[in-house]
Amino acid sequence: MKRIHWDEGLSIGDPVLDGEHRQFIVLLNRLIDLIDESPDAEQVHRILDELEQLAVEHSRHEEMLSLSSGAGAREEQRREHSDFRSAIIEARSQLRPDDLGSSLIDMTESLVKLLINHIIDQDLDLAPLLAERELNNHSLAEYLVVKFQKVSFVRGLEMLVVISLLPMLVFAGMIMVQSWRAAVDASDVTRLANFSQRVGGLAHELQKERGLSAGFLTSEDRAFRTALQLQRRHSDHELALFRSDLESRKLEGRLEQIGKLAAKVVVRLEALARYRNRIDRQQIAPRESFDGFTGLISELTGLTNQIAIFSRRQSAAELFQANALLIQYAELGGRERAVVSGAFGRGEFTRDEYRQLVSLTSEQGMLERQFHSFLSERQWLRWRAHYATEAVIAYKRLSDYALEAGGGDGKVAVDSFTWFKVATLRINLINAFQQQMLSQLLEEMKRQRSLATAVFMMTVFGGGAMVLLIGYVALQLARSIRLPILSLTEGMRALTAGDKSLRIPFAKRRDELGDMVLAYETFRRKLIRADMLSLGEQLGPLAVSRHVLALKRSTAEGEEYKRLASIDSLTGVINRREFMKRAKMEVARLLRHQGELSVMLLDVDYFKQVNDNYGHPAGDRVLKFVAQAIVSALREEDIMGRIGGEEFAVLLPATDQSSAGATAERVRTAIENLRIQVGEDEIKVTISIGLSEFAGGETSVEAAMLRADRALYRAKDEGRNRVCSQPAVAPATSA
Repeated sequence: MKRIHWDEGLSIGDPVLDGEHRQFIVLLNRLIDLIDESPDAEQVHRILDELEQLAVEHSRHEEMLSLSSGAGAREEQRREHSDFRSAIIEARSQLRPDDLGSSLIDMTESLVKLLINHIIDQDLDLAPLLAERELNNHSLAEYLVVKFQKVSFVRGLEMLVVISLLPMLVFAGMIMVQSWRAAVDASDVTRLANFSQRVGGLAHELQKERGLSAGFLTSEDRAFRTALQLQRRHSDHELALFRSDLESRKLEGRLEQIGKLAAKVVVRLEALARYRNRIDRQQIAPRESFDGFTGLISELTGLTNQIAIFSRRQSAAELFQANALLIQYAELGGRERAVVSGAFGRGEFTRDEYRQLVSLTSEQGMLERQFHSFLSERQWLRWRAHYATEAVIAYKRLSDYALEAGGGDGKVAVDSFTWFKVATLRINLINAFQQQMLSQLLEEMKRQRSLATAVFMMTVFGGGAMVLLIGYVALQLARSIRLPILSLTEGMRALTAGDKSLRIPFAKRRDELGDMVLAYETFRRKLIRADMLSLGEQLGPLAVSRHVLALKRSTAEGEEYKRLASIDSLTGVINRREFMKRAKMEVARLLRHQGELSVMLLDVDYFKQVNDNYGHPAGDRVLKFVAQAIVSALREEDIMGRIGGEEFAVLLPATDQSSAGATAERVRTAIENLRIQVGEDEIKVTISIGLSEFAGGETSVEAAMLRADRALYRAKDEGRNRVCSQPAVAPATSA
């Protein structure tokens, strides 16, 4: 096992802490030295005592240094130190007197990884604290430059502009307040317009329900019952939206009065359920139903009138007033629809219904004239074009017929549901134009709000003097950008040259440059971690060390193995010659004792692509890791050797083909989960395995290896990354 070497990239700039880190490595190297010797338990425990004492002192020094950091960072440091000390204490329990060498490898491996991860993940974060302490020894100018780097561009610009242009800011503030008020007014009008749309929609649905209820109570036509049930769902949906809109829009402040009125309307609308119940049981007179619905709708139209009154203080008063008139116009049309539906349903007008019809017709004409007075000529022409449809002509024809029949003998011969549909189309036209007006109002408010925002922004950023000042401030702030950029350039050049010791002191910035510095530091630490934990020249493969130790224990000729070059120099396992020698010994033993023996051939999939894509050094590194993973998945008595470039063979003594298959699957899974770091890349490989069992009557292992080789080729042909077996066939015996 190779010794650990100190990397200057691990230095945090404090002589005491860096010295303690070096002392940790010295002690761990002493443990590593014991692996290749005949380890003595007393020596190991003495080194562990020194490690434990050093860990206590080191923890105290680091916690004193981190006092100026946040509570979370200090707690993380204490927890990390506690884990490190606990790991040293627990390491003693890993030592097994009957197998001290192997347990020493396990213990040393865990301590090495824990130390390196602790330094890289925790201790290197203390470096910025040391840099801040050194600021006290700098000049005032250097101190201010470092502190100014913590101020964002926007905040620095705001501070300098306010101090230099305070008189102008007072005047600009007045303009800004006016713009802000205009934007708030536009927002209030927008909220009112949206809410008014919801009120008009609910009134429209209740008007249709009122007319259908009248038809249901006075007519035998079953179409009214079906249409009424469907309309109630529409009304309920619109009522739910009205309540939700009232809660979400928060009509507070200047709109508080409208909000209170709307809340009262919601309470009064609870009577709707009672009316519906009585209508369904036909326990209510048509007149009472009409008046009940009319009262609820009047609450809504009254709310639109209050919105129009409030809007007189805004710039949209005429449109809001026109909107309120249209809603009332539609309501009168709805009343007319309900009255005539009831008369057509019975087949005649009563005198009271006729008077109502005349009154409603007259009021609609008056409202239309008032509506005209609140519109511009262009808007009025749009209304006339919108209203001049076949549906309105059909409505007027039936309305005139109703007036004529009601003024005579009162008898009518028109289907009530036909009238209802015609009148509804006309009311829908009125409602659609009302929605168009509100949409026009919303667009106007959006324009006014944009204009107010533009004036606000022009006031903030306008002025030639401010441009000059901003240019001057930008030059000063550029200094705080140039320094970290130069440092990043120097750091990346150093990494390219292999120097990982350069640390950039700008990690505290809270902007994009700070993110770049953190990214550089993360990459630097990753390179250091890869070098320190590499199972190459810097840190020998512990699994191979464990395998070599097993070989030494299994034979007294360990030194002879090295002399005869029986160990493969790349992977640390035995070579082909030694493997075949061991195979003959195993077959001889098997023939004497009549046991079981299985053979496993393994080949790395697509290994040529690894060499082509990453180079032969990377391919060698992959083979090392693959060999270590295979060794880790085998038993100590199993015999593994490298018999070709990327091909390995394993003898499994006292193992039948079924048990060998389980071992092979364990090996295949271990290789599949293997991740091998090569520079900045991470390589993943798979392995194909062929199995066969030594057959009774055979006298050499070659036949079993030939069968395993055929199984291996079958595994390759069937898609790789799999285990295939070739059963043994006992030799035929002569009679």
